[in-house]
Amino acid sequence: MNPARSLFRVYRKNFEMPMPEEGVKVSLYTSLGIIAVTCIMLPCCIICGYISYILSLAMMMEGNRVNGLVSELHIISAFSMILGITVVFNVLFFSSDREHVVTLPINSHLLLAAKFFHTFLAESVMEFLVLFSMFIGYYVAAIEADGPWPALGPVGILAALLGTATLPLLPLIYCTLLSLVLMACLRKVRSRKTFYHCSSFLLVLFIALFLYSFRDMGGISMSNYVDSMVADSNFFLRVCNVLFFTTPMLCRAVAEQNVPGLLFYIVGNAAALGLMLLAGRFLYQEGLYTAGALGSGRSRTREKALNLKPSPLFFSYVKKELRVLLRTRAYSSNCIYINLLWPVGLLVFFHITRENETIQAFFRMYGEGYERASLILLLAVIVIAFIASALNTLASTAFTREGAHVDLIKFIPVSYRTQMLAKGSIAFFVTAPILILSVIIAGLKLQFSVGEGVYFSILSLAILLIVIVIGLGMDSASPFTLWDDEYSALRGNLNSFFNMAVMLVGAILLCGLAFLLYEGFGLPLAAVRVILLVLLLCADAAAVFFGSRIIQNNMSELF
Repeated sequence: MNPARSLFRVYRKNFEMPMPEEGVKVSLYTSLGIIAVTCIMLPCCIICGYISYILSLAMMMEGNRVNGLVSELHIISAFSMILGITVVFNVLFFSSDREHVVTLPINSHLLLAAKFFHTFLAESVMEFLVLFSMFIGYYVAAIEADGPWPALGPVGILAALLGTATLPLLPLIYCTLLSLVLMACLRKVRSRKTFYHCSSFLLVLFIALFLYSFRDMGGISMSNYVDSMVADSNFFLRVCNVLFFTTPMLCRAVAEQNVPGLLFYIVGNAAALGLMLLAGRFLYQEGLYTAGALGSGRSRTREKALNLKPSPLFFSYVKKELRVLLRTRAYSSNCIYINLLWPVGLLVFFHITRENETIQAFFRMYGEGYERASLILLLAVIVIAFIASALNTLASTAFTREGAHVDLIKFIPVSYRTQMLAKGSIAFFVTAPILILSVIIAGLKLQFSVGEGVYFSILSLAILLIVIVIGLGMDSASPFTLWDDEYSALRGNLNSFFNMAVMLVGAILLCGLAFLLYEGFGLPLAAVRVILLVLLLCADAAAVFFGSRIIQNNMSELF
């Protein structure tokens, strides 16, 4: 049997947490899976398909059948590189199995191939669905613009299916080549941070390229973006046409039934894959030895140990949790720094919509006291509070992060209640300031009163507490502990996915209740606000009272 295929099968077993095969948990996780697909995956695919439809139709009306689809696929590829570089570094060089695989009698390029394709599948599942939705959106626009033929030609459909399955290949190949070259060139580096900073550099680079595309256009807007693509003068598009050189030919095959374009796409990806394996044959083995030497410089652990001071048990456990989060790149970026998405996103949103008539009209209506505008803002705060609280996965991976040492929860001289409170406190006090800061930013822009700001802050914190209790409950019931690296712990933990789905259902129900009370029963907005807050506070009390007991019981049954 091919050794690369055998290794690939081994890695696939750690792709995600195993699902229970019997008992009540089977029905529970099946229900959660249905909720997750219905509330997360399907809406995401519908939104992506609709955006693709709108952009493609706008481009076709201007006489360009290709550039709209090309730009969408370039943006997907750029994000694949940004999000994939640190994952590739971790899987190839910093996973826990490094010391074991380096001694195996297997050619280094075959070992690289097994890890690469495992990462490709693990990272691209959602991307496959997004790409499929984008192609569907394109075809709907093409049929509307040109009729069924040539939109539904066999070559184009084959190209779209092939692109759905293989488009993420090239970005991850670039990530792999970059990691191999950097590991070879920076052999004397004694810190992983140098390698992990690559993702930040790529993010800044692609954002700079995208923003530079709007120079001399009078601002960032969809109309300016479409105009620049029609004129083929978009700088971001031109750079990505060179970097992701196979994508334009794939899009020509989809749009124009271009057989040479489809063949070029296949050959180009195969050549890039061959180049990666060739580089791996000469560089990967040495890179593994280099990775083993990282962090071997002089340590100040002994000096710090001399300065240790005793502290209460609870605060010691909190410090332990916080240090693990901050010192582990995967956790710090995905659990802590991701919270900055909301205040920064709000600032960007207010900046790019400063000339949008629809958005500005809504702001004016809110400022003039229109209750429906205030209701919409209330619903927006509810949705964002639920999503922001669940997205950082601090609670829903609290026990998964313990990994193979999760059994220590039962044996260390710290009560279950203290450990639970420490994990919950970290999730609360990391997320709460960001939620309040987001409310402050929105308040400064919309100029709502201090009372409204306090109300929205309390509402957000009440939602956060519910999310934390449910997240801890889910992860304590079935933690994913058999992971090889920290990125796998986050990526493979379905509890985070299910927790997000449940929170979306909660947001929909709460928003639906608010809308029903206001529109259906004719209650004034002030009464609706009071009812929602009272319901949330009652739910918090119930969650804390019953949830804490459930979580502690789950902890006692771990292994």
